[in-house]
Amino acid sequence: MIAASLPRLSLLVCAMVLAGCTNQRSSENVFTVTKRLIEQRRAQPVTPDPKIVQAVATDALSRTTGPVLLYTLEDRKAVAVLRPIAENGAYQTWASYGSSERLSATTLNGVLVSTRGLGNDLMSSRVEPLLEVVSRREDGVATIQQRYLDGENQIVNLKSDCKITRGETEAVASVAGSVQGVRMTAECWQANRSVVNSYLVDANGAVVQSRHWAGPTMGYSTIQRLR
Repeated sequence: MIAASLPRLSLLVCAMVLAGCTNQRSSENVFTVTKRLIEQRRAQPVTPDPKIVQAVATDALSRTTGPVLLYTLEDRKAVAVLRPIAENGAYQTWASYGSSERLSATTLNGVLVSTRGLGNDLMSSRVEPLLEVVSRREDGVATIQQRYLDGENQIVNLKSDCKITRGETEAVASVAGSVQGVRMTAECWQANRSVVNSYLVDANGAVVQSRHWAGPTMGYSTIQRLR
């Protein structure tokens, strides 16, 4: 099953990093871009090598049987293949596959709610009102709260008022094959900006792909469930 799905996986990983790739394997950690940003604040972010991304994703899917995510921080041009390391009720915490780095992301139904070790972290989020509407795949409104670290390491509380609309049915590749979902869009307004989040939701209300704004210092995070 895994071997048969690798061509689709390869195309997905390539699309996420906007570049071509090959079938070379590597154990190199793909969170190194974020690590460099933490160590060298003035360095310009560089798009990770798609060969490494594909190799790590392939290795993770072939060596494990549990969930695997592809995680992208768009503004930082960082991509990681994530494995679950902890669970607290509906919240899942993930870390980079093949790495001992103390970098993690926590999700609620496929949506990023906090990070640790990435610099200017998203400390916590209250997105349950939004997810209640999104998981029903219906139009609606919701208010969410996010707490993030600013450039002076101070926690900032941010409220967003969101209008949620139902879009068209789409398909996304996974190890199990093509997954059908409805594209849900959330236009969210804050005191001095507006952002647009999107979520692909399957028939069971599970978010199989999300593009969610994680704060002004982190920008958009995209999460794609590979398995």
